[in-house]
Amino acid sequence: MTAQESNIVNAFETTLAAQLSAGGPTGTMNLAADPGINSPAYFVIDPDSDNREIVFWSTGDDHAAASINRDLDGDNSGPTHASGTKVRLAVVKQHFEDIHDRVNDIALTGDITGTLASATQDVATTIGAGAVDFAMINPADIITQTETITGNDSETKIPTTAAVKNYVDAETATLTNKTLGAVTLSGAVTGADQTISAAVLKDYNETTATITSAEDMAIDLANGNTGTVTLGHNVDDLHFTNVPTSGVTTFTLVVTQDGTGSRTMDIDAVSVNGGGDVTAKTAGAAGLTLSTAAASIDILTFVFVGTTPFLFSQLAFA
Repeated sequence: MTAQESNIVNAFETTLAAQLSAGGPTGTMNLAADPGINSPAYFVIDPDSDNREIVFWSTGDDHAAASINRDLDGDNSGPTHASGTKVRLAVVKQHFEDIHDRVNDIALTGDITGTLASATQDVATTIGAGAVDFAMINPADIITQTETITGNDSETKIPTTAAVKNYVDAETATLTNKTLGAVTLSGAVTGADQTISAAVLKDYNETTATITSAEDMAIDLANGNTGTVTLGHNVDDLHFTNVPTSGVTTFTLVVTQDGTGSRTMDIDAVSVNGGGDVTAKTAGAAGLTLSTAAASIDILTFVFVGTTPFLFSQLAFA
């Protein structure tokens, strides 16, 4: 419907004084009575039937020869109306009904501004697929999270894909009360001395540290719980560090005599985490006597109950 400015007055109703023949888009209407106003004004011919037509009295002040624009609602293409047909002035109610009908049928094809305070229709059914062109959205109008996400610090920002990738790849996160499915680790995992319970280990090995032979031999459990050493000295002291102070910890040492052989290892001067020297406990207080032949191999397993060392030896492997 073409936008027009009209006079809005109190209700008026009359009839056609002569037939209004089919046609358009303009014509002349003869009203039986003067509506009390001059053009411009809207009228509805035969308002209570399917033959309803809205016309616009565009110019002049003679109601018996009113120049009109026809079929403004596009329903009937200017049908024929017989003499005596009811004609009603389009007052406020009629205007609002027509406006409502027009708004209800309008297609969203242009820019939309303003605020939708209330919606009674399902947007998904009134805006068809592809009807929204995202190229029309100014990126500056969208508030996005930067590429450093430190936590749930915003409920109003949309994270960019770069921010999400950065968070997954680089940021530190804490998982609490989470159940993990099948997981493949691609890097080292630090347990930070935390308890792991109900675990089933399969296809695993232990890191083996290479121990340097010395009279005062140092063994750091931070480097692994197994180690190898080729003795080139008589060992007088054993210094263990980074031994957990609670629970039971083991360290297994594979000892090989060098080409000279007959290297010895005293176990009466064993220190743990910088503490004083103690004698490692052995079965039956038998002490330790290594194999003496050159290149001979012995396996010593130290078991720490708290910081108290126990020693189990298996000698002369061939």
